[in-house]
Amino acid sequence: MNYNLTVPGSFTYKDLLLRKLSYAVISSVLTQLFILFIYVFLSNIDLLHPIQWGFSTLRILTSFSTWIFMLPFLTIIFAQSLICAKDYVIKTSYCSTRFQKFLSTFSVHNLILCLLHVIAGAVLIWLFLSISGGKYNNLTENCKGLVYCLNEGAFFLVLSGFWTGFYFFMKVYIAEKNLTFPVIHQRKFLQFKSQLGSIVQDSITHSFWPSIYFAFLYYLQGDSWVEGFKSIFGLLEYEVKPNVWIYFYLWFFNALYYFNMNLMRFYFNLFLTEPVQFPLVKDHSDSLTLQESIINYEWPIVQNLACLDLHLLAQWSAIRRQVFFTLSNPGGHPHNWNFLVENVMKLVKEYTNLLNKTIDVPEQNTKPSIIQAPIIQSPDRFRNLRNMALYDQDDFNIIEVSQVPAVKFSISDNLISKLSARLSSTIEFVKVILGIKFLFGELPQANVRKCLANGHLIIWASQGIADIVSFSLTEDKFGIVQKDLPVIISSLVNLKQSLEKLNKVPALTRKMVGYDDFNYQMKGAVTAAVKRSLFNICRTFGGYLHDIPLNKEVLQYLRTHIICKS
Repeated sequence: MNYNLTVPGSFTYKDLLLRKLSYAVISSVLTQLFILFIYVFLSNIDLLHPIQWGFSTLRILTSFSTWIFMLPFLTIIFAQSLICAKDYVIKTSYCSTRFQKFLSTFSVHNLILCLLHVIAGAVLIWLFLSISGGKYNNLTENCKGLVYCLNEGAFFLVLSGFWTGFYFFMKVYIAEKNLTFPVIHQRKFLQFKSQLGSIVQDSITHSFWPSIYFAFLYYLQGDSWVEGFKSIFGLLEYEVKPNVWIYFYLWFFNALYYFNMNLMRFYFNLFLTEPVQFPLVKDHSDSLTLQESIINYEWPIVQNLACLDLHLLAQWSAIRRQVFFTLSNPGGHPHNWNFLVENVMKLVKEYTNLLNKTIDVPEQNTKPSIIQAPIIQSPDRFRNLRNMALYDQDDFNIIEVSQVPAVKFSISDNLISKLSARLSSTIEFVKVILGIKFLFGELPQANVRKCLANGHLIIWASQGIADIVSFSLTEDKFGIVQKDLPVIISSLVNLKQSLEKLNKVPALTRKMVGYDDFNYQMKGAVTAAVKRSLFNICRTFGGYLHDIPLNKEVLQYLRTHIICKS
């Protein structure tokens, strides 16, 4: 399987990210140029005079005015791509309350991006209208002598660009910024070819509703917007009103804007998720290695790529696996394997602890009162025998009197407890009334969703370490891996038991969310990956489990849930 990305023998995270992001940004800008050329070519169609059609298209594309119009749009797209790249590579802040989500939504970064989306929507329509010509190529028309009139059709379309950019940012971009790693990695052209149809279809369908919303808003407030614009620039009303075809132009340009933005997001996903072969041995202090990149929490994309590389090399690269089965010379120590298993187990244990912390509900420790102890009735066939489990009435009274001291309540203690209870209930009531608890209270299952968002790390790391362990039975000549089998198996079993508790979370059940919910799908994917990892180890070392120093509970779990036979 060829999943190589051409990289130098050693590289830093800056080299890796800058190369990937530069490919995505340049591809976005070049694609905008190509779409513009196609639009100009089709808008000047003349089937009866093909030669004249080609020359007119070439004249428009090579004219100085065209490039003057294109320069602002390409600059905005370039700046937009650079700022959007930050959301895909850096560690995102975790928002556990609605107030934190509000602050993160209206941050300076998002406000700048929103402004760029809004401007890009209007500039895109203005650019395409200006270059293609037609009756909507200018906002003003020379009418009634030297006086300019407002072209309401062009005003309608350019104004819709502002709305579409704002709608796309608030509806799509803020809600969806996760990278999607393909199940089977293909070449870039094949991925582009397979996704292009769905991008076009989604752009056409999703642009329908913002077009309807803007048409309705313009019907309600359009006259006031037109009058305000005319009064500011001293324009007169245009005699020719736009016809019904203006709504087709509205939908077309909205779909074109959606297509451009979706294509930009596709390029980020295409280049950032491309697998990378990390070095397994550090060349110098600044170079990245696979082992340390697995716990690189500062750059999540690097951490994801490292775990993916571990999964792929464990399955397909026997030569790279041998690096973990070798000893240092001189010294004879398994440094490569120790570094790897230490970081993978750290990742698994941290994930398990976070799951246990967010899922487990502390049970109330209620001690049963001695007075309310139940009396067990003896069966009828043993009625003539003395039941040693029964309390004797006299003994019970003695225990009650001797061991339970008399409790004396003072009036002040009783009053203080009542006042504190009343004060607590009043504070909770005020929080609910003023909305404090709604804004600052922790969102339900927020931590669980945070865990599931990082599920790819556990899927690749658990399967990668399990595959290496399985291959070690035939490839590990020095028995390096076998010494860590108890820790690996026990950690995966603890993780599997913690994942099983997710089935008790109401927000993650199929009846509540459905099959297409991301959290529900990720819960099933992580659980299946960990189970597959344990099954793979059990299939390889099933006959040797009695020689591995495992805990009795862990061994029993493997035999009952993973069907390990020893």
